Amino acid sequence: MSQLHTEFYTDSRASRLFGLLLLVLLGLNLRPLLTSVGPLTDELIAITGASFSSISLLTTLPILMIGLLALFAGKLTMALGYKRGISLGLIVLTGGLLIRFLPPSTLLLLVSAFIGGFGIALLHIIIPELTKHRYLRHLSLVTGLWSAALMGGAALGAVLTPWLAQWLPQRYYALAAWSVLAIVTALIWWSPQNRIPPVQVPPANKLLRAHQYPRSWFLGFYFALVNAGYAGFIAWIAPFYGEFGWSAQQSGNLLALFSLVQVGGALLLPALSRSRDRRLWLVIAVLTQMIGFAGLSFWPQLSPWLWAALCGFGLGGAFPLCIVMALDHLDNPVQAGRLVSFMQGIGFMFASLMPLLTGWFRDFSGDYSLGWQLHIAVGAIILLCTLRFNPKHYPHVISSS
Repeated sequence: MSQLHTEFYTDSRASRLFGLLLLVLLGLNLRPLLTSVGPLTDELIAITGASFSSISLLTTLPILMIGLLALFAGKLTMALGYKRGISLGLIVLTGGLLIRFLPPSTLLLLVSAFIGGFGIALLHIIIPELTKHRYLRHLSLVTGLWSAALMGGAALGAVLTPWLAQWLPQRYYALAAWSVLAIVTALIWWSPQNRIPPVQVPPANKLLRAHQYPRSWFLGFYFALVNAGYAGFIAWIAPFYGEFGWSAQQSGNLLALFSLVQVGGALLLPALSRSRDRRLWLVIAVLTQMIGFAGLSFWPQLSPWLWAALCGFGLGGAFPLCIVMALDHLDNPVQAGRLVSFMQGIGFMFASLMPLLTGWFRDFSGDYSLGWQLHIAVGAIILLCTLRFNPKHYPHVISSS
């Protein structure tokens, strides 16, 4: 183990717990920008006159930003370091959220999504590498905890936004209220108790060039498929059930249930996956979400809470498993971080198209069924791809030397 890891594991228990608290707070900030929009979608369309496909860009743009910045993760992390990089991400995210205090227009909302998405993207590319640096011995559990916090933030964004809207002078202020969470997190992040290791960069000639390996591209394709279901679900589940007469609060509660069950999947499946062979647990996660999407498509009013829970558990478990599986490919934290960043870059860029695609389906057909059925087909492709991730082959398919 490197000197850095040795230093960390000699830290006090209080210092480690403080680090985990910060990791949870950072995770909570990564999704309210996206999930707070769903419960107020119909109101925003009425105010701005935007189409369904235009509103879908409020989900598409932040996810696209995560993908674009991830492709430059190595240079950004080396230039900013962990401490300054996450600080900048929180500041930019706060700025994107504060814009939503202004009277909404289509352009203003898109600018907010772009700026806030940039902040989220910075956090997304730094956190996995920092996690492997600090928690190497408990990587699956800690990645699961961070993912669970991320999904918990999604739940809070969905359920609290329509509730806050009832009490604020203007209902759209609820979208901007999430800036408070980002500001509080930044203040705690800047506290003296926050001990962050410096980035340990290998010599330039030994830095991983992920784009040179077919496995890197395959991981990116796989990650895109894994996240496509999440992007499509959070964008459209609230307006989908709004068409069945559900209120904004009811739809928000359904999205919150989805996110809370995601937390369970994100904590449970990585914890059960104790070997480097994650395939069984990924198959369970994918099959579960496929059943949920089938229910939404064919029997939407039969048991909507069950369908949302099944989608949530499957999507929640698949996300951290995919991150950890990519980290498993390489032992060095910086090199593994570069691989994960490349995977996220390719993956999030393509996954960001799913809300837009399902929005087009909705505009064209007047129905959401085609979009849900597309997710079932995507699940079948994921199952086939999962079979290729045999950890015995990792040293041969990618190398940092």
